[in-house]
Amino acid sequence: MSAETVVTPEIAEATLEGPQGKLAFRLFKTSVCFQIANDIFAGTTYPNVPFVTDVKTIFDIGANVGAASVYFAVSYPEAKVYAFEPGSQPFLLLRQNVAPFANVSAFSFGLYGCEKRTVLYHGCGDSVESSVHPTERTSSECEEVDLRSPLNFLHEHGVTQIDILKVDTEGCELPILSSLQKYLPKVKVLYVEYHSERARRLLDSMLAETHALWRGRVSL
Repeated sequence: MSAETVVTPEIAEATLEGPQGKLAFRLFKTSVCFQIANDIFAGTTYPNVPFVTDVKTIFDIGANVGAASVYFAVSYPEAKVYAFEPGSQPFLLLRQNVAPFANVSAFSFGLYGCEKRTVLYHGCGDSVESSVHPTERTSSECEEVDLRSPLNFLHEHGVTQIDILKVDTEGCELPILSSLQKYLPKVKVLYVEYHSERARRLLDSMLAETHALWRGRVSL
């Protein structure tokens, strides 16, 4: 297995504004990255659920450059945020963006259903499109990355409950959630992106007994 040499994308310094005020943020100089970060900071992508309280542990799986991690850190200052990003380029920005927040820890690997080393294909337009599965949105540029078992991580770090779980991993959502099955009933808020009708149906069956859909968007 070999990884290709890639060119580092341009980086921009931005000031983004959300319900908690203005924040300095570093991101890739692409329209996609700007739009995604703006939507997250505005509370559009991951809206706070008003009746959910006592949030202590947040997992941001597929953190990219850290917009959601920072948003969660500000929204829930008493909570511990764990941010996971396997891509080397977005991880550098993630680490810089969360550095001012003592309640965020960033990890340079992804989570999956098992421990494995694999290839991450870089997104054509932005790192948010990167995936371990080659798609029409990925390029031939790639790198080797580490994926870890969520169960092993939870055990090593003494985490017994996840209060808010965000999973946006461009096709790895089901293996991750399946491995966390015994923890899902106690998750207070789950933000998840899926990529097929089959995935939606499996997510429904996985969560039907314990959760209700509060907000969603479907594009066929």
